[in-house]
Amino acid sequence: MTRLTAPERSSLAPKDQAIWDRIAASRTGGQMRGPSSIMMNVPELADRIMQVEDYYRTDAELPQADRELIILATVREWGARFAWARHEARAREANVRPEAVEVLRKNDGFDGLTAREATLAELTRTLLRTRELPEALYQRALDELGPTQLVETIGLIGNYCTIGLIIKSFEIPEDSPTF
Repeated sequence: MTRLTAPERSSLAPKDQAIWDRIAASRTGGQMRGPSSIMMNVPELADRIMQVEDYYRTDAELPQADRELIILATVREWGARFAWARHEARAREANVRPEAVEVLRKNDGFDGLTAREATLAELTRTLLRTRELPEALYQRALDELGPTQLVETIGLIGNYCTIGLIIKSFEIPEDSPTF
């Protein structure tokens, strides 16, 4: 049970029901669950956050496997089990190496990651743990990703910090332990 109840679709104004329908259509099975349902307490905000997620799904230069790796690293830092479970499945679909998922699950070092995976994971952890991006890591990330993908990476980390905060603040549970 979450701390905050998600609104019922029928209780929303017609324009907000349209937002509900757009978001639900993009969710697994068309169901409104987890952070999306809680965000519907502020439909316009939910819509804008989902527009950012849509950008990453349809327009971003960042490859899908990299996106899922970044999301997993971010939600692992937050301890956001609900998002971890969803994105662990998506990572498999995106062909993220199972070894990389296990390294992120352990939330320890970077042994076993490829150079690109290590750069993405280290960038995420460093930003979230220290709130800084040291010059050497910045340069490595820029060399590996280029300007567009680096900006997208940092934006994606920020977006999933929002999702992680919602999951943790409103105590959105996951059905089974994932890490």
